[in-house]
Amino acid sequence: MENPKLCILLASYNGEKYISEQLDSIINQTYKNWELIIRDDGSKDETVTILNKYEKKDERIKILRDDKGNLGFLKNFEELLFNAKEEFVLFSDQDDFWLKNKLEKFVEKIRDLDEKVLSKPLLIHCNSLVCDDKLEIIKEEFIDSKIAKKTNSNIYFFEYIVQGSTSMVNKKMIKESLPFLKNVTLHDRYFHLLSQFLGTRVFIDESLVKYRQHERNEIGANRSIIKNIMSKKYFYVEDRKLIEEIKEKYIKCLRKRDLNDIEKYLEVTDRNKNRLERFWLSKYFQMKLLKRLVLLIKG
Repeated sequence: MENPKLCILLASYNGEKYISEQLDSIINQTYKNWELIIRDDGSKDETVTILNKYEKKDERIKILRDDKGNLGFLKNFEELLFNAKEEFVLFSDQDDFWLKNKLEKFVEKIRDLDEKVLSKPLLIHCNSLVCDDKLEIIKEEFIDSKIAKKTNSNIYFFEYIVQGSTSMVNKKMIKESLPFLKNVTLHDRYFHLLSQFLGTRVFIDESLVKYRQHERNEIGANRSIIKNIMSKKYFYVEDRKLIEEIKEKYIKCLRKRDLNDIEKYLEVTDRNKNRLERFWLSKYFQMKLLKRLVLLIKG
């Protein structure tokens, strides 16, 4: 698979301020064999006008037009996935900026993988640079690369280490994921869990995307340690529901080790059980100390 054609999916909504920069960063990629499919979710600003101009400018850019109206962020990406036909599919946010060698790095990683890995659900992801609204770098990594590199660890039950806009999945993953399960709230988390349970997750230890922070998506910062602990959760109810649903759907496909891990996760996150007992059970998982404290303090 020397030069696979890549499919990039972009879900847009009221993105007039930054979307041109992101589209330019895709057009300027060193790897040229790609198509970009965009579905706008009913923008009220000039986003669609901008998209139409880019579609005319570059034949690799295609706008998905339908009469389904506003679907919301998650369903917009799901609709795009139904229209993706290539073997490898990447996700793009409308307000980020891709470093020019991002696609090249992903293709290099594909070439390194053997047929056994490629034949199963696959997720490849990288890190990103956290930037301000002018793309000035604030932080060199968005996710903790030390954790992301642990492919044989069960820490992923309690850590979100996959960012949608830095991810690529293969056709086998898409087939397994569609239609989305009812408890999916974040497509990146969904693909992350499916890759851990059904296939392979591969991490590229480089920041290849500038993740823009602005008034609509700023991450919380500069809080005291106490406030940080009290605002933290060691798990999310929505995440627990999704893991339960994945278990029910794929129970015949799950490896014994993964099934055992899921059962223990469900015990640790069962608030009907004794808190101290769950705290003790949590030692089975690789978990950050802060999350264990949150479990002990808040239950």
